Amino acid sequence: MKKLIIALSALGAAFSATAQADVSVSGSANVAYISTVGAAGNGQEELLVGSTVDFGLSTTTSSGMGISTSMSLSQDYDNDGATADGNNIDGGQAVTFTTGGATIVVGDVEVSDTIGAIGGVVNGPLDDASDHDTSVADAFLDDDGLGVELTTAVGGASLNISYVSNDDDNNFGIVNSSANTANSIMSASISMPLGAYSVTLGVADSDTGESSSGAVVSGAIAGGTLSVGYSQLSLLATSGDLTTAGDSQILGATYSMPLDADTTLAIGYQSAKDADSESATQTDLSINRSLGGGASVYLDLRNLTGDTAANADGTAMGFGTSVSF
Repeated sequence: MKKLIIALSALGAAFSATAQADVSVSGSANVAYISTVGAAGNGQEELLVGSTVDFGLSTTTSSGMGISTSMSLSQDYDNDGATADGNNIDGGQAVTFTTGGATIVVGDVEVSDTIGAIGGVVNGPLDDASDHDTSVADAFLDDDGLGVELTTAVGGASLNISYVSNDDDNNFGIVNSSANTANSIMSASISMPLGAYSVTLGVADSDTGESSSGAVVSGAIAGGTLSVGYSQLSLLATSGDLTTAGDSQILGATYSMPLDADTTLAIGYQSAKDADSESATQTDLSINRSLGGGASVYLDLRNLTGDTAANADGTAMGFGTSVSF
């Protein structure tokens, strides 16, 4: 695998791009009002405003290989004045190569450690800032870093293999580092049609000893689309809120249907339990209506019950507009 990563890293330099490069600019904006459960359980109202400008860079070599990368300037709607790392630049840490029906990403990649853990349908502002906080451990301690990702077609199926060689670094670091915290992680998933349904199966494994497996089945029902997923994770006691090493189980479902040509109703459900015998149940409702021109309005509701951080359960509500430019 080490030799594979080195070879892929040199791939961009091995091809000369003779076609004119394409530069695209797009963006988005969000304005939302949310009523949260409140950090102290007493609820509070918040106004969230943010926007991004996205730059896409791409070219095609004389052999037909596509090469692309992207970068964003952003002001997060839930982080007043700056992003978490002290600047407003996102992306630029990975380069994508496309050739022969395959896509290869080199740089900062993320493994799929929670396939099957579905159920969230609300928009970003309420999802990020509702103040809900479950105590149930539901993901690896770390799931991204410096590595490579391959996506390719296999017959009528789509195969994804992701490998992180060093989860301490993103775009500059030692491959297969001997440092205790620089772990490697790998995941594999396959999505395929199965009669009237589509099925996704996936597994993941980390040097830390953490592992996961999961599945999602989707199909049309009653004029909409129903998806049901299940995920099982074997986690360390250092993972998030977990104090006892062991298994977490997550069962979830989503259902989405059009109400008219411009309006969509979505319902989500997720139930999770971990090795500490803590459990939580999340229920979502979202109504989205397109206004045309890339603009839409929405109303979101989320309820969380069960074992949570102090006073971090209850119902939160949000409404707003999202615009794509």
